[in-house]
Amino acid sequence: MDDKTLSDSDIPEDPALGPDQASPAACSEPLPEAEKGEASASAEVVDKASAEGEELMASSVEEKPGSTSDEDENIARAEGEELDLTPESEEADATSEGTGRKWKPVPIPKWARFPMSAQAGWIATLVTTLLAALIRLPGLGTIKTLVFDETYYVKDAYSLMTLGYEGSWAKDNDPMFISGDYSGLSTNGGYVVHPSVGKWLISLGMRVFGATNPVGWRISAAIAGIILVFLTARIAQHLFRSPAITGLAGFFMATDGIAIVLSRTGLLDIFLAMFAAAAFLAVLKDQEISHPRLVEKLSQWKPDPDNPSRIGPHAGARWWLLVAGILCGLAMSVKWSGLYALAVLGLFVAFRDWMTRRRFGHPRAFYATLINDTSVAFLAMVPPAVITYVASWFGWFRHWNAYGHKTHGFIGAFHDLWDYHVGMLKFHTGLTTPHTYQAHPAQWFVQARPTSFAWNKIADASCDKSDCVNAVVALGNPLLWWFAAIAFFIVLFVSLRDRNWRTGFVVCGYLAMYFPWYLNANRTIFNFYTIAFVPFVSLSAAWVIGLMLDQTRCEVNPDRMYDSQPLEEGDYRWMGAHVVTRQRFAIGAAIIVLLITAVSIFFMPLWRGDLISYNFWHIHMWFPTWI
Repeated sequence: MDDKTLSDSDIPEDPALGPDQASPAACSEPLPEAEKGEASASAEVVDKASAEGEELMASSVEEKPGSTSDEDENIARAEGEELDLTPESEEADATSEGTGRKWKPVPIPKWARFPMSAQAGWIATLVTTLLAALIRLPGLGTIKTLVFDETYYVKDAYSLMTLGYEGSWAKDNDPMFISGDYSGLSTNGGYVVHPSVGKWLISLGMRVFGATNPVGWRISAAIAGIILVFLTARIAQHLFRSPAITGLAGFFMATDGIAIVLSRTGLLDIFLAMFAAAAFLAVLKDQEISHPRLVEKLSQWKPDPDNPSRIGPHAGARWWLLVAGILCGLAMSVKWSGLYALAVLGLFVAFRDWMTRRRFGHPRAFYATLINDTSVAFLAMVPPAVITYVASWFGWFRHWNAYGHKTHGFIGAFHDLWDYHVGMLKFHTGLTTPHTYQAHPAQWFVQARPTSFAWNKIADASCDKSDCVNAVVALGNPLLWWFAAIAFFIVLFVSLRDRNWRTGFVVCGYLAMYFPWYLNANRTIFNFYTIAFVPFVSLSAAWVIGLMLDQTRCEVNPDRMYDSQPLEEGDYRWMGAHVVTRQRFAIGAAIIVLLITAVSIFFMPLWRGDLISYNFWHIHMWFPTWI
């Protein structure tokens, strides 16, 4: 079957769209049905499949007498019934001008709905989470030494477990610690520059597996890495309602090198990424509940011309924002960069509420948003985040030997904590000590300077009489990151052009977890800090591939920042306007995914720290900056 392109004029005009809104033909995502009572002109239609098995394609045609009403269709969807959209009295053929192609309504069977169902999204989530566990859990103790900054955080975790606060350690104490000799730990408070939540989580693994067992150092990070894959997949599902995109996002996250290495190393950044991703998911949950509620209230509210100062209705209680605030507080309690997640998410919520009020012609949209919505969001997110962060210092408050205590007493402790934080801020902003593997944030996007966590040459006969190498390289899958760098600009373009809040939400992830690093780009920073926004790298790459596979979706308005219709299970249309190069793009998408998968398999031994030959290690060093 020859692929043909339908122009905007080939799609019947949707009266549900306003004059400033794009037509469905201009949208790259399948559309759900219009709001009940808004329009009857967007019934689903599908091209008849030929005997040779040609694809079904749908286009919009005007609803004719005898066709299924919106209400009946909604009831049928809820009951899982197949819909018969064929008119009783008249054949509903529509001819596309310029193509001569006819479109005829046909029922959508249950089996055709399942690939776009919520159940399929859960299957994709669980499969990719299981894959993540199979990659991350086996062989955690292969590297039996403290690698990179494990020398700080693992030993601090042991100190928290035994003293309740971070004590000071003797210099060059790693060999003694590994052997089980902890005599180098002093009860004097040690100067630390990161809060304690991540180190407390590391200590949980050490309690279970023992302080001398490398598995104990890393098992908490591995579990956090598995949870992070789960969260990434759920964010994708809640955003795009496409199990295909969900599966791709989860798969990319499960098999990326940065995510794997940080999930198998006792560092803090994986916990920061986990809590930040969970906060983003909580905000999505809030949007699914509060936004339709606000839309419904605004649709029934009429401004009072005699009292223009009235601010109108609000969205009500927003408990998921409270959850998001606590999660942001936990992210801040791992590393301070979690603060940016709190700020960006708060601005996102306020901006979307403002745009919604503007849509309904609110005479004082900004003022009403500030009073009714932003104030509620602020109280729901900021105080819980601050309280959570302060509470994370409970060990420091309980032990007067902890570093930074100068005075006793409740009020004095808070004053000492403030002074301590001033010193920590000076450290972070003034850290300019040169390091072999430091990398500018501009290099992160293309993985130009990875971080070598471990590299040891070992004489072993198993390597064909050559030297063996025990290496761990914090390097993202280069093909995934290069593709994602292009995908980011596509996602950004769609967000700005169409005011697409779903892709805009992915951009918010970059704004929160990546771009703030440019504020201190000259300090000593490393490529593995990218773990905080790897979920959004995976999401942007998955969405663009979904776009190539025609798996993206639009809403009736279509998917604007102020859209009112949440996507429901089964609400989709096969768009005849987008069969343009479906087959060609599908082949291209399949090739990209296969190449990314092949590269992940190729680099997997360097991410897991497996014993390999020197020659095998060397052929992975594609560029001099990787060595």
